[in-house]
Amino acid sequence: MPLPDELDRADDVDDPTAEDSLALRRPDVPVTLAELAARKGEAIEIIEARVQVLATVRKAAIRSTSPEDWVLFKSKDGRIVAYLQDAGCDRIRDLFGIEVYNVGKPDKVLGQAPGEFFYLISGDGRCSLTRQVVEQIEGGRSSLDDVCRGKSGADLELTVRKNARANLDGNVTRELAGLKSVAVDELAAGWVGTSKKVEHCRQGRGFGTQAERLGAEVRTKDQPTGEAPKCSACGAAMEFRAAGVSDAGKAYDAFWSCPKRRDHPGANTTVKDADWQQQRGTAAKPAPTTAPAAASAPTGDEIFGAKGKPAGAREPGQEG
Repeated sequence: MPLPDELDRADDVDDPTAEDSLALRRPDVPVTLAELAARKGEAIEIIEARVQVLATVRKAAIRSTSPEDWVLFKSKDGRIVAYLQDAGCDRIRDLFGIEVYNVGKPDKVLGQAPGEFFYLISGDGRCSLTRQVVEQIEGGRSSLDDVCRGKSGADLELTVRKNARANLDGNVTRELAGLKSVAVDELAAGWVGTSKKVEHCRQGRGFGTQAERLGAEVRTKDQPTGEAPKCSACGAAMEFRAAGVSDAGKAYDAFWSCPKRRDHPGANTTVKDADWQQQRGTAAKPAPTTAPAAASAPTGDEIFGAKGKPAGAREPGQEG
């Protein structure tokens, strides 16, 4: 005659309904509508359990990031969403159990500007939490990215390749974790109880000029009247540029710049407006500012972050 505990084990084997029900609550276990329908009222509990698991992981992932990991973008109708940068993806990848594999060899593509090149790389990804798989996701970076400034030779090559791989990992992570576009309210809710604030995130497109997004108050000056100075290298009439702040946060005075400055690198292609007005005998009144004035006119490469920026160059927070 079987013992009571043997009967219990026999019941467990003969009736696996309870074990199946628990398994179906896991997000990584495939389930069809037919399977849910067969369970009738229990189907709602299974769906809610799966949703709760994913919501908990998502909130934990957001909480593990910092404001510096996000860039805010504002649409024309005023809606603001947050984009998780590559560095932030490194923080949350393990929470979702995301793996990047089948990574190909980086391909180098030459750009149109002198010294410009790109590295492109592709790979696949999977998430152990949801069992989702993505294939042939691409990542890439340019030699004109801000992080590459001042680098050359093998150092520049290595930096661009590493950044391209980081971008691939970030693109896979954002795709599988669903963090390409996050509402700021959800971001704020994930940081409740911490010192992290949405206001501390970097600002991208839709928040004014590039200098303003970097936190600087740009000075303004009306377009001057009269003759424009001529470029000493090509003789072309220079274009006026209002006072402002460079990409590096350095304030500069109003100046004139040759529109063909990239055709003759190394030549003196800028002149301070104050110096030009003094030469003409019509010294301009200084523009009001909240930032200190620069000692000299900047080079074109220091300030052309929006208009006149080389093709392929990225603005702060621009990824993917």
